[in-house]
Order: sequence, then C-alpha cells, then structure tokens
Amino acid sequence: MEAKEAGLRILTWNINGLRSFEDFAQTIRSLAADILCFQETKVTRDMLPEPLAIIPGYTSYYTFTRNSTAYSGVATYVRNSCTPIAAEDGITGYLSKTESTIGGTDLINQEFTQEEMKSLDAEGRCVITKHKINNSNKCLVLINVYCPRADPEREDRKSFKLQFYKALDIRANNLAEEGHCVIVLGDINTSHRELDHCDPYDEFPDHPGRRFLTHFLTQPHHKDADASQQSSQKSLQNKDMVDKDFDDQEENLDGWECEHVSIKSHQFHDAFRIFHREREHAFTCWNTKMNCRSTNYGTRIDYIFVSDNFKEKLSSCDIHPDILGSDHCPVSGRLDLNLEPALKPPPSCTKFYPEFQGRQLNIKDMFKTAVAAKNNSTTTTVTTQKRPHNNLTTAKDALQPNKKQKGANSGAKITAFFAPKKTQDVNINIECSVKENQILKNTNEELLMVEKTTISETVASVKKVSEGNKEAWSKLFKPPKPNPLCSGHQEECVKRRVTKKGANQGREFFCCARGEGRADDPQARCNFFKWAK
Repeated sequence: MEAKEAGLRILTWNINGLRSFEDFAQTIRSLAADILCFQETKVTRDMLPEPLAIIPGYTSYYTFTRNSTAYSGVATYVRNSCTPIAAEDGITGYLSKTESTIGGTDLINQEFTQEEMKSLDAEGRCVITKHKINNSNKCLVLINVYCPRADPEREDRKSFKLQFYKALDIRANNLAEEGHCVIVLGDINTSHRELDHCDPYDEFPDHPGRRFLTHFLTQPHHKDADASQQSSQKSLQNKDMVDKDFDDQEENLDGWECEHVSIKSHQFHDAFRIFHREREHAFTCWNTKMNCRSTNYGTRIDYIFVSDNFKEKLSSCDIHPDILGSDHCPVSGRLDLNLEPALKPPPSCTKFYPEFQGRQLNIKDMFKTAVAAKNNSTTTTVTTQKRPHNNLTTAKDALQPNKKQKGANSGAKITAFFAPKKTQDVNINIECSVKENQILKNTNEELLMVEKTTISETVASVKKVSEGNKEAWSKLFKPPKPNPLCSGHQEECVKRRVTKKGANQGREFFCCARGEGRADDPQARCNFFKWAK
C-alpha cells in the first residue's frame, strides 16, 4: 500500500479467518491505515491469543459470536494516535452493561423487543467506535459490520438479514441526526446495482436487500444509477400496488422497513462510487473454489458508506484486488481530518481482558511461599510406638545361633573343604561330559539340515506365488487414466463432484480447469463437461 499521507486513512477487509495469517501484526502494519476494520475473524474469545489481540502501536476492539460455532466475528484495530473515547459491542446497544456511551439507541428500543435485540447481537457482527475530531465539537462514529448472508434454503436467515439491516438503518441514521459524523463500513453482503455484479439477472433490483440499499444510499448521477433507480422505483411501486390489496399493510413490509418508527431515506453515500461512478468489474469478493478471482468474476459487497453531513471530508476511496489472503479484498478511504486520541482506551479494549492481565510476582511473595512450606513440614507430627517387651526378647533370640544347627555342623572341620576329590568320581564325570557333547553335536547337525531344507522349500514357494500374482497385482494398481482435455482450450480438465441435492448428488465429472467467467471472456472456463463414470 501507499506510504502514510496526511489525514485519516480507514480500511475494511473481510479476512475470512484471523488465524490464517502467518504474521497478522506485520499484515496490519503493511496495510498502513489508521483504523482497520476486519470481518469474519472466526474466533471466539477463548480462541483469541494475546499476540493477535494486543499489537504494539494499536488498540483493538472485538466482538465474538455467542453461538457454538465461530463463523463470524468482527474486530477494529486503531492506531494509538486515534484511540477512541468509546467502543461498543453490537448494533443495538443491548450488550452494553450500562447506558450506551455512543448513543443512537432510542429508536432501536422502540422498534425491537429485548429478545430481538439479544438475537441480533448474539452472532458477533458489529463493533462501534467513537472518536474525537481534532479542533471540532463533533465526533466520528465508525460502525464496523459483518452483515448476515441470506441462505436461500432457510427463510429464518433471510428474515434475520433484513432485521439486521433495519437495526443498522435506525442506529446509523439516529447517530447522524444527533450531529455525529458517521461511517458504516464492512461486508454488507449485497451487491447494490448491476454494475456491482458479474452476472446480473433479470429483475435484479427487485430484491429486498437491494431495495434497502436504495433506501439507505443517495443515488449518484450516472447511467447505471439512473436505470437502477428507475427499476428500483418500479419495484417499489409494484410492491405498493400489491400492498393495497391487503387490509393490513404491515404484513407486506420488507423485513428492513420499520413498523413503529420513521427513518429518513438517502442519508448515506457510497464512497467508492463518488470517485469511480462508471468503473466496471470493480469487485471485492470472488468464489475461490471456482477460481473466479483469476477471471475477475465476482461481486462488490464490501463498502464504505459516509453520512451526508460528512461527505465533503472524504478525499478518496478505492478497492485493492491485488492484496491477497482472503476471498475478499480490502477497501480503503481517506478523510481530510485528524483525530484527538483519548487519554485511556475504553473498557472494552482487549488490553483490559483479564486473561491478558498477567500479574508479576513480588519477591516477598516468594519468601512467604517458602516460609509457609517450612511451617507445614514442621507442624507435621511423627508418632512412634514402643515395641512390646516380648518383641525385643524375640529379636535378641533371633540373633543368637540356633543350637540345633550348631550341633549338626559341629563335627565338620575347615580342612575338609580343601581335601582333593576322589579320582574315580572325576573320571566318571569326564566320560559323561564327552558323551553328552557328542549327542548334542549330532542333534545340532540334524536340526541344521532340517532347517536348511525347510528354508529352501519356503523360498521356492514364495517365489512361485510372487511370480504367479505379479501380473494380477499390476492390474490392480494400474495408474489412473489422465484427465481428458477440454474442448475450448485443449487443457487438462479437473474432476469435481456434484454437491447439490438431487439424482446426481455425489457423481463426479470433468470440466475446464480455468476460472468461471463471463460468456464472452475467452480466458474464462469453456463449456466442456463429461461424467467421470
């Protein structure tokens, strides 16, 4: 990235797993931003190591999923020169132990129940930091979000995503109306216009997530925006006509639309499109399993949104597809302002986590431990019992020689042990030894002959079996046939497996190894297809 310049540099990046980086501290420094907002950290609090949480020169603020799996998670790293005056976990303010120090929660409490707010903040999807702007009575509020993905097979996740959009809409607009300069940045998980998608389908704008972005953002004036705006307005008009056919219109509201409070529309700007209104193929996310990044066949779902009262402070914004490490790429922006650092980080800063508060032992504690151990050893009492008198007598008697044994050996003299043995006994022993040795020698020779014969027969039989089965084994372990060549590029295909539920689930097939791309792109995957079996 470029060298440090004047002003405030912010960056957002879905990193698809915090622990996938070999040196995360070095990665943060190389990105050269003052405030870095990361999504999809995929760690719970007990999984977060101290070297990743506490990086010299920065303070960090995390939110973790309260569910069983760590598939989400958001983190904001702030350079010490920009230390926030407040930080908060969650989009609704429900998780704050006391009243929110950031603000903007009044309308949230009117629109959502306590149980709904708890559910929205249970997955670790938002970190909000508040910063003092230098030489100004205003504050900068950054809302770092990882918006949910709508699983097409689960209606509850679609509803959850739109509910999260609603909470984001209320909180961000409420903060802006309170006079704060608000920035919403992160993985929004929806591409807004046809220009932001590699393959926009028919009725592309007729989607509740895109209708939300059309409501949330101002409409820049360019040809794609005009077409998209007309299509979005037509979609909303059609929706209104349908709603008129029902007595209760609340049942037909999009999930992001408020029922109990009123929120203004078009209060935020898409920072990237301010500076690059006509840029095509500007994507931030790709399907890496399909090798789509190689053909730039993706979507733009990572954004920086700035409030209308703050637009003039934005000096640049761009995406960085050249930075690898995730299926997303970073998006950065620069603001013409400076922040006044707080004297002390907010309580939610990771440096204040109890698990990272190692206590250094005092030398007095060591002596206290030694004295306590000594006292324990001295207070231990050892009890002894007097031996009975009859036991002492018995032991004394045991030390005295046995009278019977003494009588039995009384006739033996020491010279008897050195007397030579009789010659006759020696000759008999020698003769027996010679015969035994001869018998053993003959037996060993016979056994050796038997063993040689058995080994020879075994080796011969093994060779015979090996030669007979060699051909069978070679057929069994034949190397696989090479993959076929695709018809479009005459390159070796890759083998894939059908994962979609249906009659062919689990079947393997061959297809072009190149990345998926547009139909008119000659460098993209061709249409070659062949079943493996």
